[in-house]
Amino acid sequence: MNTNEKIDCIRQLMEKENISAVIIPSNDPHQSEYLAEHWQARKWLTGFSGSAGMAVVTLEHAILWTDFRYYIQAEKQISGSLFELFKIGDPDVPTFDKWLANTLKPGDIIGIDGNMFSMADVKKLATEIEGKGLCLNSGIDYITQSWSDRPVRPNSPAFSFPEKYTGQSRGDKIGQIRRKMNDLGASYHLMATLDDIAWTLNLRGKDVHTNPVNIAFVLIAPKQVFLFISKEKVNDELVNELSLDAIDIFEYEDIYTELLKIEDDQSIIVDPANTNYQLYQSINKKCKIVEKPNPAIALKAIKNDIQISHLRQTLIKDGLAVVNFLYWLEHQPENSQVTELTIAAKLYGFREKQELFVDNSFDPIMAFKEHSAMCHYSATRETSAVISDTGMFLTDSGGNYLTGTTDITRTIFRGEPSGQEISDYTLVLKGHIAVATILFPSGTRGFQVDTLSRQHLWKQGMDFGHGTGHGVGFFLCVHEGPARISPHPVDVKLEKGMVLTNEPGLYREGAYGIRLENMILVDQAFENEFGTFMKFENLTYCHFERDLIDLDLLSIEEKDWINTYHAGVYEKLSPDLEKDVASWLREKTRPL
Repeated sequence: MNTNEKIDCIRQLMEKENISAVIIPSNDPHQSEYLAEHWQARKWLTGFSGSAGMAVVTLEHAILWTDFRYYIQAEKQISGSLFELFKIGDPDVPTFDKWLANTLKPGDIIGIDGNMFSMADVKKLATEIEGKGLCLNSGIDYITQSWSDRPVRPNSPAFSFPEKYTGQSRGDKIGQIRRKMNDLGASYHLMATLDDIAWTLNLRGKDVHTNPVNIAFVLIAPKQVFLFISKEKVNDELVNELSLDAIDIFEYEDIYTELLKIEDDQSIIVDPANTNYQLYQSINKKCKIVEKPNPAIALKAIKNDIQISHLRQTLIKDGLAVVNFLYWLEHQPENSQVTELTIAAKLYGFREKQELFVDNSFDPIMAFKEHSAMCHYSATRETSAVISDTGMFLTDSGGNYLTGTTDITRTIFRGEPSGQEISDYTLVLKGHIAVATILFPSGTRGFQVDTLSRQHLWKQGMDFGHGTGHGVGFFLCVHEGPARISPHPVDVKLEKGMVLTNEPGLYREGAYGIRLENMILVDQAFENEFGTFMKFENLTYCHFERDLIDLDLLSIEEKDWINTYHAGVYEKLSPDLEKDVASWLREKTRPL
């Protein structure tokens, strides 16, 4: 079926059950950012493949909401269909819930699949339509009825992640969580988020593309841990290993019946932002619900000394891969016909040579010329551009190693850049340096740091539409909470041991985009009579482009930072580079 035929199929089902609107989010039952193909319902329905979006189908309308990162991509991918694009952030564009509340009539029924919406999302939607005379039915699953060739639920084997990498046993982690539970007066804790489960139980898998997680639920009880996972995924050896920490295996679907069995009057911690509504509805109604974030979210964000030691070495290995790739790309002959897709495979090959590499940490963004202006561009066979001899090229990629997760972005120019291109690159670099060099008092939040990356762009009347940085997991998901560096006022302080990214950018639609990204570690700088001050330690090693830097726009301090950074890049990487590559890198990192 094409997109319009799918819409028609959904509408026929709606008419049969008197449903006025159906909402299809970019979600799975675990509220994941990256979804297994089995749960890519919004992508299947709309044809839009970006990671963020919300689709609404009524009997008269079909609308897709998405944000700045995907405006251009979404417009192209829904072109020719009945879907209309609503650009989140545009001043006249309502949110999907407000649009529904203002468009539907009293008595109309909105249908959702409660497995795909968090408790918090359902509460927000219910609040928005309250007083409008609208009804909400959370048992509507038209996707399963319509998607005839739907991929099966992933079933890769689960495997134990050794303590020599994690730096902490699963027993210790479970103990930490139980102490948090005790502080909140709870005997049980329900976990649905895949990265929290993977971190807590020191388990990894391959159920989600480029995310080393298993599809599972966990229920932590006072003396037992229930792991709900397809039993085919867990071999006898792992069953026995898990049993040493009183972890028992149940089938994935058993979570709903086991929640009903919790004793009356018991308290259970449930994260409303990360628990789907159907799970919440399945809990014994006589239990007390303690609505708090998963304790694992904050615990896993603080990397321990063993993880940090591994990460420092891993970022050197990853830097070697990226520098070898950039050298290879620069030395391609004219008219070589390399494309955005083929060079992605080349970079994977360089990473694959590094010790303990497992997979990409996300699908790499290889974006040439106008494609680089699309923040999260993804090349396809239809769109993959030939990397010609002139134009801006942005590469955003990362690796998952047993010793950590990486994320790096560099922007280069093939040919002779214009004055505007050099100026734009330099302003982005200045924002990057401002974040990298900041000292800040303990207790500072990410949104307070975010403005530093934008200050030089703002002075020129420019900005970028994404956050400056996100948390990074450890051999886990490349995007990790709870802290981030973003304009959004997230009330989470930046603490010692957190690993984030520093990635300001600038995008000129239809022309080019620039982004410069390193990973950074939060550390303590010093204490004095004004309190404790923190700093960022750089973790990433790869040069910036000298030919794109306008020295007249840099302060003495900024030039010194670049020179010191480049000296470190050469010192860390050159011993393990081939002679020609090392000589090339020496030229790239010579003092300004």
